[in-house]
Amino acid sequence: MKNFLKTTALLLAVLCFGACSNEIDDLTPKSLEVTPNNISGYWMLSEYNGMEIPQDVFFYVEYVRKDRKFVMYQKFDSMYPRRITGVYSIEKDKYGKAILNGVYDYSMGDGEWNNRYYVTELLENSMILTADSKTADICKYVRCNEIPAEIIEAAR
Repeated sequence: MKNFLKTTALLLAVLCFGACSNEIDDLTPKSLEVTPNNISGYWMLSEYNGMEIPQDVFFYVEYVRKDRKFVMYQKFDSMYPRRITGVYSIEKDKYGKAILNGVYDYSMGDGEWNNRYYVTELLENSMILTADSKTADICKYVRCNEIPAEIIEAAR
């Protein structure tokens, strides 16, 4: 009888500890699969290499699921706001990591983005892209409802 009680107590202890989950893992958001559906919408660059974007600089991009087109509104590398369009693609590397790449409309076959970007994290409201170049620039985007009308007007 003693052996039965000891075995039962041991079995109950194992079951109790085995049923416990790590609460931290439950609170950590799971990254979404990188698909045209999951990245479609409006995104604003909020951090570049860990630094917040200054107020007089902006970079917005809209990814359109249909036809895999993009529209960028930016005042990042020029004095004046610009509107840039093109098409994007999502590829997988040999390890299964998602890569976002694009080609601008304004150039015939020579208008590729400067870098391909690994999608290192894709959540419902944020996305982190890491350039595959030597600099490995890290860009954090946050999802937004729309591109502000004054930015669209300024870029025309």
